[in-house]
Amino acid sequence: MNHHPRRRFGQNFLIDKNILNNIIRVVALQQNEPIIEIGPGTGALTESLLTQNAVVYAVEIDRDLCVLLREKYKSQPNFHLFEADALKFDYETLIRQTGAAKIVGNIPYNITSPLLFKIFELGSRVSLVTFLVQREIALRICALPNTKEYGILTVLSNFYGKAQIAFHVSPQVFRPRPQVWSSLLTFKPLPNEFNSDFRSAFHLLVKKAFNQRRKTLKNALSELLQADITDSPVDLQRRAESLSCAEFIALTHFLLPHIKT
Repeated sequence: MNHHPRRRFGQNFLIDKNILNNIIRVVALQQNEPIIEIGPGTGALTESLLTQNAVVYAVEIDRDLCVLLREKYKSQPNFHLFEADALKFDYETLIRQTGAAKIVGNIPYNITSPLLFKIFELGSRVSLVTFLVQREIALRICALPNTKEYGILTVLSNFYGKAQIAFHVSPQVFRPRPQVWSSLLTFKPLPNEFNSDFRSAFHLLVKKAFNQRRKTLKNALSELLQADITDSPVDLQRRAESLSCAEFIALTHFLLPHIKT
């Protein structure tokens, strides 16, 4: 079965075996380890994972690719396929059944941010996330304060874990070739001590601060500054891009009684 990549699904299939091997090394598989693979495509990475004796739970939205994958791996007991939208899939239920899992995938640009937000909520039930993403997104996630790349996604990534770029990938190793470079991003979720109310307040504060990033925090967060701000743990004349994740946490603690989520 020949499959023509579909633009609406952002399909750019990885075809370079050296890159596939490098991804496997970064994932550092253990014997019979459960792996959730998002967007397996035609099965290039899937094949490498199964060769290393991983137990693969693949989530694929493309109906035709699901037909291809079922046929290709019908005799492989370590392969399990879910025909589903990765943004709507119930990862929590699957992980409860399989144990803490690693999540891997070659992720289309248009779903990277919302997919990461969904995975953040899974917390340390996920041991490692390894995504091949557009380089621009990887640089944003790993950016430092006071840079143009530093933003909402950076702060939330730091709030939920630790992200690193393993290596960059040329467009030439994909079919069809994208117009941009990609990067292999690893994200190590860390235990989060904050309850759901605090997390919701933190999200709201960070988004409001960066939605008007050229304004000072005092102006960008004016709706939330109903209390006496003289004791603020952060200088509110600063801008959002200058604050570390720890400072956003401190500011959320200070404003929490006045934040409605």
